[in-house]
Amino acid sequence: MHRFATAYAIPQALVPIEAPLPADYFPLTRLASLEVEELLGVTNRQRTSTRGGIVKAEAALRYAQILASHQVATLDDGIALLSRSKEVQVVDDALATVPGDGQFGIRRSYLWMLIGDDEKIKPDRMVLRWLSRNGFDGDPLQAERLILGTVARVSAKLGRNVTAWEIDHAIWLAARGSRR
Repeated sequence: MHRFATAYAIPQALVPIEAPLPADYFPLTRLASLEVEELLGVTNRQRTSTRGGIVKAEAALRYAQILASHQVATLDDGIALLSRSKEVQVVDDALATVPGDGQFGIRRSYLWMLIGDDEKIKPDRMVLRWLSRNGFDGDPLQAERLILGTVARVSAKLGRNVTAWEIDHAIWLAARGSRR
């Protein structure tokens, strides 16, 4: 991320959640116009799958092209899209066609989560391993149902509204801490 920001003179690679969004120094339409090799020069050659998936840079460009084709050029556009469930589904279905998406759509859920959908989670290997160490044995879809099903109970126990994202994040942090 920092190599990309440096290469394209983006002054602020990360923005704290409580900070207002700065000007968009690199609109999605500009990202969508890059060539795979150009993006690989400032990212890495990791693949979407260990079994011959496309490079993540290509997947990111395809995502950017799909989002741009649906008039999502900025984070604000993505946030606004989240309020239109039928349109979100159309865009989500298009994103699902990108090779390497996987059968559970974890990457897409993570995208929506990063844009601002607090009811999406990323039940990746780290979260699944932590759940497994704590007695849960299931696939990402079952993990998502489990976490969504705990929102009301955790909210009641803590005496405040808790989102699925917060539970996912807490599990992820706990899993990261237990690896040490």
